Amino acid sequence: MKTAFIASLLALSALTPAMAKTSDKTIMTIAGKKIPVSEFEYFYHKSNGQQNKFVSPEEYAELFSIYKMKVADAEAAGVDTMAAFKAEFANYCHELMLPHIRVKAVEDSLVNESYRHTLTEREVSHIMLDKGNTPEMEKQARIRLDSIKTAIKNGADFKELARKYSIDGSVQYNGGTLGFLPVGRLPYSFEKATYDTPVGELSEIVETPFGLHLIKVESERKNAGEVLAQHILVLTQGKTPEEQAIAKAKIDSIYEVVIAGGDFDELAMKYSEDPGSARDGGKLPWFGKGRMVPEFEETSFTLNDGEISKPFETSYGYHIVKRISHRDVRPLNEVREAILENMKRDDRYAAPEKAGYEQLKKRYNALVFTAELDAVKSEISKKEGLDSAMCAALVTNPVTVAEVNKKKITTADLFASGMPNSSMSSGEASEFIDYQLEKVIDDRLIEAEAATLVATDPDFRNVYNEYRDGMMLFEIANKEVWSKASSDEDGLKRYFETHKSKYKWDASKFKGYVVYTRNDSIGEAFAKYLETERPSIDSLADVIANRFESQIRMERVLAAKGDDKVVDAVVFKSGDTLAKGPWKYVTLYQGKVIDSPEEMSDVRGAVIADYQNELEKQWVERLKRKYPIKVDKKLLKSVQ
Repeated sequence: MKTAFIASLLALSALTPAMAKTSDKTIMTIAGKKIPVSEFEYFYHKSNGQQNKFVSPEEYAELFSIYKMKVADAEAAGVDTMAAFKAEFANYCHELMLPHIRVKAVEDSLVNESYRHTLTEREVSHIMLDKGNTPEMEKQARIRLDSIKTAIKNGADFKELARKYSIDGSVQYNGGTLGFLPVGRLPYSFEKATYDTPVGELSEIVETPFGLHLIKVESERKNAGEVLAQHILVLTQGKTPEEQAIAKAKIDSIYEVVIAGGDFDELAMKYSEDPGSARDGGKLPWFGKGRMVPEFEETSFTLNDGEISKPFETSYGYHIVKRISHRDVRPLNEVREAILENMKRDDRYAAPEKAGYEQLKKRYNALVFTAELDAVKSEISKKEGLDSAMCAALVTNPVTVAEVNKKKITTADLFASGMPNSSMSSGEASEFIDYQLEKVIDDRLIEAEAATLVATDPDFRNVYNEYRDGMMLFEIANKEVWSKASSDEDGLKRYFETHKSKYKWDASKFKGYVVYTRNDSIGEAFAKYLETERPSIDSLADVIANRFESQIRMERVLAAKGDDKVVDAVVFKSGDTLAKGPWKYVTLYQGKVIDSPEEMSDVRGAVIADYQNELEKQWVERLKRKYPIKVDKKLLKSVQ
């Protein structure tokens, strides 16, 4: 329930709330809190947009006031002060604030850079070294790669040094040459260095997740765009010379039919051995250079639109290609979203958000008290690490280490989300404290910016309040109604006894237990045990598990005719006996047919639903007595 509720709030954050007024008068006061007309209109129009039946402002005011009274009750119960609530709301607040935090100019710059890269293709070679597992190992690898760069500048052969030092598995046959690389295929740091380095020059040392690289830009060419093609493939990969000869004869025969006017789509569906495209007449997605094996790429880009190639061979087999169409590099507005999706794979996507936080730090005067922070780290170092006792001391006797918007951040705040799971060394503790401090500062910045937007932007305020109030409403309703109704066994029984006459069935039902056994002898032994020992139902599960192990299965059943096939067969004598799988014998225990519910458990689901409604009604009555409401009826009538 909560997941669906929160999902609706997340979807809501993408909307632009309407009807905000420049003069935001108070339309009602509930529990001492003033409700601006823009907030009422926001909820009112949203509600009417979701309902089939139109509701007038006067009718909706009653529903809205109940909603706000429940929120007031949640505040009175301290829901918004609970650590779990604060942490969860902070996460959702971050999602809500993200569009306001990200610096669009930074995002646009990165998107434009990526698009510029797509306009040309660069041919590159590289030498890759392992960066090791420690800072010292990485330092030595950088020194070695820098020496290799110097040697190449002094005339050493790039390919020879690549074969000698590079850890790229393909280096022995390509000498480090990677060819023309499509944009987006390799890590961004590698791609950026490729395009930042002049043609014919060597790059600076580049780090990627795979290692350290020295890149040489061999040449550059204009991006030829993309082609749309379809093909027929006869596989030769892994076949004997004789089988390959048969494949060649087959592709030649197909080609003769094609050039004689045969339908390419039908021939591809019938004969192509490419399972991915054959079912669609051999059609392939749009592709640019560097996406296909060289022979296939060269043929596809050489053909004219509508032209069909002669059979040719690749490492997969023999192909016939028909080029359908071609297009130049698409304009930026058509590929912007694809570029953004690609950016999510690396650090670029976080850059606009980081830039936003830097702006917020200046706006809200975020300060880190370096001397105090260093003193804390020094004390941890003296104790040779951070353990639970040290953490407790930093919480009990907090040290102020930063501030945002003139509000202090202490060491206690760094541990508010939980203590470390285990003791840490001094170095680990230093990194942990820096990480926690940055997170707390970011959270405080979001709080400050959200407060500013709530005060100045009615549209944002409405969405923000709906997030907060909706989450609080869920918690208080769960406490007062949902959880209470399902767990209050005595209350459910009392409610059932008081309203027993309302629970009726259209047909009689069998109530009892169905017993399955693996064979007749086990069934007879169990029946004899029941007759002799007369065990209680509560103890029977243990008896089955311990005495009969996996030879017996028993289920409680409440079913009318047509609800359960076993009950139909055994009780109502309708249908076949249902001994299936390992269960060869079926019998009943403590069963009878009843015309109406005997106890609450017979209609538990319906009773819970009705009891929830009763608790809801009682709760609303208490709220109306507890929280005063004042409505500006004249202003309410003006709502359109």
